[in-house]
Amino acid sequence: MKRFIEKHKKLRTALLLVVLMGAGMVIGDGVVTPAMSVLSSVSGLEAAQKRLPNGAVQFISCVILVGLFALQHCGTHKVGFLFAPVVLVWLISIFAIGLYNIIKWNPKVVFALSPHYIVKFFKQTGKDGWISLGGVLLSITGTEAMFADLGHFSASSIRV
Repeated sequence: MKRFIEKHKKLRTALLLVVLMGAGMVIGDGVVTPAMSVLSSVSGLEAAQKRLPNGAVQFISCVILVGLFALQHCGTHKVGFLFAPVVLVWLISIFAIGLYNIIKWNPKVVFALSPHYIVKFFKQTGKDGWISLGGVLLSITGTEAMFADLGHFSASSIRV
């Protein structure tokens, strides 16, 4: 296949265009997704604080994004080290809020932890059950947006 493509100039050009388009999409995703995630997260301040001046949410979002992209050259391990406490607080908060709501509103929901229900669920849904379980995890924690979509790469991986 490689030799076939190398022999034909039009195929090489087409392959180059496909690769450039794909690279552009990955770069676009790496820029747009963090911006949307940060903007939507910070917009929660506007709901909590009615007295925020106009443009404050956008300014705070820009400061956060510039800081994140400025740290990007450090690589995933250092950025991840900085985000680990944030993720830990986030997960503990979700746990505490969930526990409070279970105790206050419906303690019977704990029955869902029974292995009987998960076995029944996977028998009915099969592979789609595992996929939906992964989606639920990502949507609840938000860590996917914090780590994967931020596009942190080390300098050596960018050179490759």
